Amino acid sequence: MPRNLNKLAEALNLEKLPENDREEILKKVDERLNEVLISVLVSNISDEDAVKIQNALHEGVDLEETVAQIAVRVPGLADKIEHAISEEILRLRTVLGVK
Repeated sequence: MPRNLNKLAEALNLEKLPENDREEILKKVDERLNEVLISVLVSNISDEDAVKIQNALHEGVDLEETVAQIAVRVPGLADKIEHAISEEILRLRTVLGVK
């Protein structure tokens, strides 16, 4: 799951774009991937874990770290997240015209 913005730019073949364009696209893509992540989480975690994620978002805690801690306890969650993010990256590559 390429969450590092440089890896994300590489996965979407954006390295050759001007820096301003690349940053704008990456910001929107990162927001979209967070939406996908939240969607997978909402349908697969308990209310207690949802509160932990909500608190992490509001407190500025690293979301990835919180999700990783929850994923360890929820069977198959990491795979579902990985699959959803990979599918979204493929869709984004299509939208962006990346081959």
